[in-house]
Amino acid sequence: MISRNRTFERIRQSGNLPQLPQVVIKLIDACNDDETDIRDLSQIISADPGLTSRLMAIIGSAYLNIPKAPDTIEAAVVYLGMDTIKNIAISASAMHVFKLSSIKSEFNIATFWNHSYKCAVLAKKIAMEFKHSQPDEAFLAGLLHEIGKLMLVRNFPEEYGEIMANQGDEKDRIAAEKERFDTTTEEISSWLFDQWHLSPLMADAVLYVNAPPGEIANALDLVKIVFVSNRLADKGAEDPSVLELSGIKHTRLATMLTQAEEEANTMAKSLGIPTPDSNDCQVLADDALTRKIKEIALFHGTLQNLLNAEEIDSVLTITENGIKILFNIPRIFYFLFDKEKNLLTGKGNPKDKHHRILETIAIPMSNTSSFLTTSLQNNRIINSLAANSNTPAISDIQLTRLLETDGLCCIPMKAFDNPVGVIVLGIDQVHKNMLMENNSLLKLFSRQTAMCLQSLNHRKESESIRQNERMQAFSAITRKIVHEVNNPIGIITNYLTQLSMKLPDKHPVQPELKVVKEEIDRIAGLIRKLSDFSKPNIAEFQSVDINQLYSAHLEFIKKSYLLPRGIEANLVAAPDIPSITTDKNGLKQVLINLVKNAAEAMENGGRININIRFVPGSSKILIDEKRKTPGNIEITIQDNGPGIPDAVKEKLFEPYNSTKGADNSGLGLSIVHSIIRSLSGSITCKSRLNTGTCFTILLPVTSPKPVLYQVIDDEPIHQH
Repeated sequence: MISRNRTFERIRQSGNLPQLPQVVIKLIDACNDDETDIRDLSQIISADPGLTSRLMAIIGSAYLNIPKAPDTIEAAVVYLGMDTIKNIAISASAMHVFKLSSIKSEFNIATFWNHSYKCAVLAKKIAMEFKHSQPDEAFLAGLLHEIGKLMLVRNFPEEYGEIMANQGDEKDRIAAEKERFDTTTEEISSWLFDQWHLSPLMADAVLYVNAPPGEIANALDLVKIVFVSNRLADKGAEDPSVLELSGIKHTRLATMLTQAEEEANTMAKSLGIPTPDSNDCQVLADDALTRKIKEIALFHGTLQNLLNAEEIDSVLTITENGIKILFNIPRIFYFLFDKEKNLLTGKGNPKDKHHRILETIAIPMSNTSSFLTTSLQNNRIINSLAANSNTPAISDIQLTRLLETDGLCCIPMKAFDNPVGVIVLGIDQVHKNMLMENNSLLKLFSRQTAMCLQSLNHRKESESIRQNERMQAFSAITRKIVHEVNNPIGIITNYLTQLSMKLPDKHPVQPELKVVKEEIDRIAGLIRKLSDFSKPNIAEFQSVDINQLYSAHLEFIKKSYLLPRGIEANLVAAPDIPSITTDKNGLKQVLINLVKNAAEAMENGGRININIRFVPGSSKILIDEKRKTPGNIEITIQDNGPGIPDAVKEKLFEPYNSTKGADNSGLGLSIVHSIIRSLSGSITCKSRLNTGTCFTILLPVTSPKPVLYQVIDDEPIHQH
């Protein structure tokens, strides 16, 4: 027998003592805190020189392929994102000392890491069921609960080889370890947690992970969580102790186990890590496994950022950064599927020098010669440099020229078999081989991106449908009110006029009749405003130079309304904007309402910027079919005011929704919305408190003549 002291001393002096600093836990907590900023995170990492040096070495390595590696932790956090940094830091710390290639071949490293990862996933899920305050502590304890075994295998390969050869169940393994080393895997794991200065509760959790169930019943939650996760991973949801100690229903446990197994196996298979049920369970080389761990960390960091993204542009940028980091791809384009038009429409990073050209390009799905449409229709990755590649279409050649590379790689984006779009990578011969070896990882990126894009699209469509339904309901009610109220107002006005005519001009009642008539007229004015909202007064369409119209009208608004309030206004219009066929007065009303609305919100002065440009993204060049669809004019009206409260923003364009007090009708934005929709356009709003508000309007260059409605006795009558 090797004495306990000698065992620990040999591990301590071996140079293989893992260094998982306490800063990793602080790092996890900070990344999970919405109030943590980049400077805070950089200070936490910088507090540990060893972690800092390893992290910067990883970021600067050729493997990550960052064109210009960040030279500070703060720059690294900005470039990679908090979640990716967190995952890399944890992985780097956990993997730093293990030279896995030298571990005895009898030790199945694939099974070891599969179980550890599965246990970690289960621990976090169970911690969330327990409403434990630190689920990431449970994840880390689950991931490293058997690290003591790895230390024994690494430092006593011959002695532990005999234990592995004769091992039975866990009781036999513990007894054999105790007899041979005077200690156990669990005790070494707990000792390492103490060496890392982690929470004593985490050290206890790994110490008692294989204790008798009766001893766990009265333990604290983290001990129970790691015990149950390990037992569930080994024995399944049927184990009585799992059911009793967790208090979770059998069906829920079974579901959690299935999800954890799928996550562990899918990730392992996708990244080329052998799984326990595969025929290829040989030991992975140290650098290969470390590389795969980094890939997992990078992918999970990207995935977490994707799940947090709230805009389509954010999703595309996050995916682009993830792919560029992993594969050093110089340029990435997207083509998003337009279901209504059956087109793939170009989309690029605004920082890309060709993004404006890209946004003029669309490829019809009927173009079956295109690599892009073929990739999406057949749901397969197509590499134009592959030996078996077909002859490229004209559109493929032109896209390759824009990418400024030797070829292109098309990765389909589908969510539940629904087409979402295509990721197009610019590649050369080096990229070709690398991408062919990592098809699974590319599919992971494309699948997760597609899911996020589809979710955002569905949410926006649902919001738009709900908004339209509410506006239609308001319009219908308002039209009925206008119709019903106008009749008695007309009658009252006639009677007042007749009564005034019957009385002498100097009769004492005349002034009172005048006051009554003025109030009736004021009511009629309010009714007319309601009519403007429910049925905008759209005039005959004509050709309008919107630059000239808005420039002249803004000068009038400045002098009469903005300058007295200390508000500056500026209009920037692109010179190449075509004239549009639309309603001139309607566009004036939109400008007045939006500028006035912004001005009223800026009590202490401010600035309003108006930008007008032609959006070629709506005038897509259908390359191979040589035809075009009409374009749009984009108008943005942005202020630096106080922003719009969330409660108001949720019902922004609904009538009677205002923050300006009881004297305001709250119809201004409703009227704007109605006019824009009548002109076949769209209007959206982005606003942040204490930052400002931006309205974006898209108007077609040629609008179809709108159909107006008048309601009589609840029945709509069409007026053409």
